[in-house]
Amino acid sequence: MSYDYDVIVVGSGAGGGSVAYKLTKAGLKVALLDTGSAYNSDQFNRFELDAIRKLWWKPQWTTNFELNGGKSVDEINLGGGRVVGGGTTIFTAVAHRAPNENFDDWSNATGLKNENSEPFSYRDVESHYDRVEGETGVRKYTDWDLGVQRLKEGYSKLGIEIEAVNAYIDQNCDHNGCIFGCPTGSKKGSLLSYIIPGIYDGLTLYQNSFVEEVLIRKSSSGKPLEAYGVKYSNNGEIKQITAKIVIVSAGALQTPQLLLKSKIRELADYSGSSMRIGENMAVNTNTFVFGKFKETLNNWLIHPLSAHVTEFSLEKNGGFILEMSEIMDGPLGFSEVILDNDSRPMIGKELTNALKHYKNMAGVLIAIHDHNDGRIFIDEGGNVKYHKPVTGSDRDKFSRARKLVDEAFYAAGAEETYGAIYISHHPQGTCAAGEDRNKSVVDSNLESHDVGRLFACDASVFPSIIDANPSLTIYAMADILADYLAKRCGYLKPQ
Repeated sequence: MSYDYDVIVVGSGAGGGSVAYKLTKAGLKVALLDTGSAYNSDQFNRFELDAIRKLWWKPQWTTNFELNGGKSVDEINLGGGRVVGGGTTIFTAVAHRAPNENFDDWSNATGLKNENSEPFSYRDVESHYDRVEGETGVRKYTDWDLGVQRLKEGYSKLGIEIEAVNAYIDQNCDHNGCIFGCPTGSKKGSLLSYIIPGIYDGLTLYQNSFVEEVLIRKSSSGKPLEAYGVKYSNNGEIKQITAKIVIVSAGALQTPQLLLKSKIRELADYSGSSMRIGENMAVNTNTFVFGKFKETLNNWLIHPLSAHVTEFSLEKNGGFILEMSEIMDGPLGFSEVILDNDSRPMIGKELTNALKHYKNMAGVLIAIHDHNDGRIFIDEGGNVKYHKPVTGSDRDKFSRARKLVDEAFYAAGAEETYGAIYISHHPQGTCAAGEDRNKSVVDSNLESHDVGRLFACDASVFPSIIDANPSLTIYAMADILADYLAKRCGYLKPQ
């Protein structure tokens, strides 16, 4: 068969953008498709409503009420980027390696192996971390806003020292924008680090192209099924392109949906691995604590996550990370998440008063080590459902973290504190990688157990939750996949 491309990559975030670039550099003909639009740095601005409309998926909420007897409690807002560059275009560029213990958990969870068929460990990803940190310019981000400076004082009084985050942000940062797209080009996400250089080297970008399904057929060799292209919609037209390999990198929420819509379960006769699509979801459930000070902080004028406390990140140490100073980088987002003292959404005069003091607010994001007990599925009516329970263990972690954060705020001179709803920008695990076919969707090379020539490369392949912002680990896993496809994968050898 004659193919349009050697490789099709679906999704342009940390996984898709980087693997597409690296395979292009290796001399392959690559197509990169994304639902969103591509923007130059000078097209990003601080108009919050415009950015939300252009750069983000519409709000997606868990449907936990179906687990809670119809009670609408403990729902989690699931956010993600709908723009070329994905989450690396709109999020905060925090770039940390996952702890060694997380990779041991991966091996134990699904039997994930390295290229020598040994249990996967930190050693297998270390050199790839080194490489992508160099490619994206990761550095310590020490430009702290007034909120972080006040919180540093508060934590110091408690005997806790906060640290600067690592981030792929260069010295040209003007401390502006970030979650609305970087207007200075200093945030070296997928778009600037990989996609634009890839285009100069021959990468073909299809923007505003929503992939409807992966094209799958019976195979004459190897696995009974194989992928050979994608069907996508662009400006109302349905089109298709073909390739020797398809890599799905649409994120841990969208990747399982695409595989389910591609009827892999039915085609694979409901195999154990196909039934794991959408299962095993964890989300690093987040919430915020906002502290109001007398002085004007204007924390929206600087990078929203400049410092953190990680000594409690492993579950054995508490199971939560604190990142600061986060006030949602805009008053609309702030007004949507803040809760009153009875843990209810603020409305009316109380909300108006809180917004009047937006300039006096500092914030701490609490991200917990939750568990891979969630799932994504499509019901009989074609509706996508997200079940991710907030457990008693989760609430205990939030309670202990909130107590510590409140103490730090008041030690720093805050007048009062407020809570917030649950959110997540870090879903993981919905197409887990491993050798155990009854616990994983893709194998240790990130190829589908059921469909040859079909790979996944994003946070969906994480076998279990990691205790760090995930983008750097996604980049590293994409680097591992690019090496495998360019050097050892037989599909790409001349026929």
